[in-house]
Amino acid sequence: MASNRFQILALSGGGYRGLFGAEFLASCEAEFEAACAERFNLIAGTSIGALLAAGLAASVPAKDLADAMRAHGPDIFKRNVLTGAKQFFLAAPYAAEPIQVAVRDVLGETLARTPLSAFEPALAITTVNYSTGETAVLRSKGLAGKAASNIALEDAILASAAAPTFFPTRKIGVAEFIDGGLVANAPDMIALLDARRFCNARFDDVYQLSIGTAGRRQGAAVHDKARAPGAVSWVARRGLVQTIMAAQEHLALEQVGDLLQARFLRIDAEPAQNQVKAIKALDRVSDKATATLQLLAGQAWQAHKSSRALRDFFKR
Repeated sequence: MASNRFQILALSGGGYRGLFGAEFLASCEAEFEAACAERFNLIAGTSIGALLAAGLAASVPAKDLADAMRAHGPDIFKRNVLTGAKQFFLAAPYAAEPIQVAVRDVLGETLARTPLSAFEPALAITTVNYSTGETAVLRSKGLAGKAASNIALEDAILASAAAPTFFPTRKIGVAEFIDGGLVANAPDMIALLDARRFCNARFDDVYQLSIGTAGRRQGAAVHDKARAPGAVSWVARRGLVQTIMAAQEHLALEQVGDLLQARFLRIDAEPAQNQVKAIKALDRVSDKATATLQLLAGQAWQAHKSSRALRDFFKR
């Protein structure tokens, strides 16, 4: 990697569909014989991307992250015991504890409890402070120095993954946090600005690899039919949350792409019509969903493995 080349890896949110990115990066690490931690100056993630980003920054092989997702996915997206109307009005359908178990399995309990202010790799995790209504970017010591967040790594990940209508809020101190996907499902612009603000990276030296979650077909509708105007219609089918995530992700990617041009590479996949149902929902975990995401990751790898743009991120 050229000494003046500043490389960013940005990982989008998308629930179980994050398996797509883990599988793709596992192929990269195996083929190029280089760990992401050794090749990227800054790694940023949102929601499931936050877990992947933390693992990669800590030198956990992408293959191990993919294995962990397959192993823990069914428990993470196991329905809360409350059912029916009681569940809808009083409880999130999924508990946070299985995510915490997965985080500790991936990072180890000691590292999971380590505050970001003591975490040496450059890492940025996005979330939203629900108590104040403000965007919260949780940064490591390796990125922000004395301005790093004094929050445990596992708390940062759980806060970023606390998607409304899916998981409960994450309380840290006196504040409640929710999914970073509401403000930056693709953390690309935040990562780009942090590279300049905290790392003094020259704009012309920044190269960014962005990994999606195979969430939708290009140009396809996010929703299959119009919503009734009432709040229950939006919340019951999670239409509002998914619309917010899709809209601002598209905007962030468009903006960063316009700024970096050829120095920006987005890796994603468009599921075929007969694949959409298996992976459309971010909480859909099944053998078919796993097989579909692995297939799409394999196809994306075949399409990009010979490209100079991808190889340059991992070359020695």
